[in-house]
Amino acid sequence: MRGRRKRTARGTITRHRGYWCLRFRERIRIGDTIKTIQRSKRLAPIDAEHKTRKSVQHLADVVIEPISKVPVDYVAIKLGDFVDATYLPFVKSKRKPSTYRGYKQMWECYLKPRPECTNLLMHNTETYMIQAVLDEIEQEEELSAQTMAHIKHLLSGVFRYAIKQGRVPKETINPVTCAETASVPDFDGRAYTLEEIALMFAVLPEPSRTAMLTAAFTGLRVGELRGLTWDAYTPGDENSLGVLRVLQSIWRGQVDAPKTKRSKAVVPIIPQVCALLEQHRVACGSPISGPIFANDAGNALDLDSLYQRHMKEPLQRAGIEWEGWHGFWRGLATNLERIGVRESIAAMILRHTNDRVTRKHYIKPAPVEAIAAMRQLSEAFSKVETPKLLANAPQNSPQTVESGEPTTGSKWLQ
Repeated sequence: MRGRRKRTARGTITRHRGYWCLRFRERIRIGDTIKTIQRSKRLAPIDAEHKTRKSVQHLADVVIEPISKVPVDYVAIKLGDFVDATYLPFVKSKRKPSTYRGYKQMWECYLKPRPECTNLLMHNTETYMIQAVLDEIEQEEELSAQTMAHIKHLLSGVFRYAIKQGRVPKETINPVTCAETASVPDFDGRAYTLEEIALMFAVLPEPSRTAMLTAAFTGLRVGELRGLTWDAYTPGDENSLGVLRVLQSIWRGQVDAPKTKRSKAVVPIIPQVCALLEQHRVACGSPISGPIFANDAGNALDLDSLYQRHMKEPLQRAGIEWEGWHGFWRGLATNLERIGVRESIAAMILRHTNDRVTRKHYIKPAPVEAIAAMRQLSEAFSKVETPKLLANAPQNSPQTVESGEPTTGSKWLQ
């Protein structure tokens, strides 16, 4: 019969506005209620190649196959509902406050306002759908490659968590894995040299000077530097270095554990830093507990505010370009390499998981050292003797040495 619909295992093939369509029902959670909705997917236009329902049956099977694997009692969930109700609360309870804040901002700024993203049914979301969302964001927002990589990472984490929690069928493959964004360029942040640190030491007032030198020679993150307390500090003596025990990190007033297990460690302190810390302690009234760097209220000092109020002008007058507090972390790795310390030891001092991280992101050879190295190369080359040329060498060759005697590199260049 011409108008008869052909029913499949989980749907019906029907005509609609010049197309063969597959219609099927699906249970979906909308807020706190569960509803059964009818969905439709175009298979092909009705043309000479697709005259009958039988001719599009194989296309319907492709659509039906993943649907048939979904349990009958499964309740579909939209991406937006899952993120708001489940994923972000999970991140808030299990991750760092800074991580939760970053994820929430990315979700609310770039993903949540897009219905084509929030209305995706998680169990049948495919890579091309995610790719379309990412491409649209990249075109409309003009974001950096790094930010786009973070957005992709967020979406991937959402699906990964949903699969682990059984909120989508276990056969589901993370659709974000094969999506692509622009390649992230290597981070080109600059590292403070020993000369710059010495100049900062000369021009900065206290307590900025002590905070700066502590950051430069301990490898502490900003939150860990704020979280330092006097009871976690042991001064050195003639036979041993001082130590700081990294026990906590403070971010926007929230006290938390350090970033990783390896970060929670004992950090050795060189005598110059110990001397400054002792002077700073006396200036603060010789406390035995509380923050090492404290504000007027006795709470942990905001280091960004310290820079704006007491460091910015002196550094600008001295011609020093500010690279943020993280520049001291990169500076420590770079300066350790400068004096010949192995990468593995530098990674240990900076409390990195492996030395590849130290090499890729933190060691930044200074231009002055590159120039000195090239001068050394030039001097070494000038001492190298060029070998005698073969007897059959072309006479008009610029490399021919008529005397046949070996010459030094400098003579060869002349």
